[in-house]
Amino acid sequence: MNQFSFQPHEHHYGSRAGGRLFGYTKRTGGVSRYPEDSFNMALYIGDEKENVNHHQDMLASEIGIAPDNWVLPVQKHGGNVAEVTAEDRGVNVRELTDALDDVDALYTYDPDVLLTMNYADCVPVYAFSMVNGFTALIHAGWKGTSKEILINTLNEYDGHPSDLVVIIGISINQSCYEVDDRVIDALQDDHLKGAVTETESGFQLDLKTVNKNQAESFGVDPGNIHITPIGTEDTDEFFSFRLEHGKTGRALAFIGRVSND
Repeated sequence: MNQFSFQPHEHHYGSRAGGRLFGYTKRTGGVSRYPEDSFNMALYIGDEKENVNHHQDMLASEIGIAPDNWVLPVQKHGGNVAEVTAEDRGVNVRELTDALDDVDALYTYDPDVLLTMNYADCVPVYAFSMVNGFTALIHAGWKGTSKEILINTLNEYDGHPSDLVVIIGISINQSCYEVDDRVIDALQDDHLKGAVTETESGFQLDLKTVNKNQAESFGVDPGNIHITPIGTEDTDEFFSFRLEHGKTGRALAFIGRVSND
């Protein structure tokens, strides 16, 4: 079995590899009304804070990392990257603040810091070094991908690209993601290789492949890039902003290096 594959747990899909714990939450088994009984993990969509905090505690119990060790930025589909340290643990987790505003990628070199972000179709990209503590999480929707947010994040690494592992996680798959010329034109042609299928009304775009191409262009060994086939179009398991017309909750993707692993 691929060591980087996402395995199902009660409230999340995830795995441990390379000294990291990483995962992506399911939609089921919660107390939110986004929709009924859902496991919403976002504080910004009108859900009761107590619901989200309850889900945080449930996930923390499952993965063994308390919410006090998590870090969460305020995402705005941009290209900004921020470094966080142990001093940032707890930021925006129990309630939102003005900290880490307009940030769609986080990286750290510190252990016991769980990088987290919210998703509902966009691509979570997990990255880490096999030789030091560099660990990163990227929120790569088409806007962030057009700003090369993955490359911007990997540029912060202090080592060689051959040291890096990139895991492209659970997001909407190409067959359910149709876009127009505006989106295609925003992306670089060399990153679109193998990622676009023309339809009668537009284009089906594979954002997972676009991000794979970006990682390869940065110099990551293709053998160290792993793509999950799991997609958010499975709305029995995951939230999909597109397929549910925005009336849905948000998942939490996470990655961290646990010092006692």
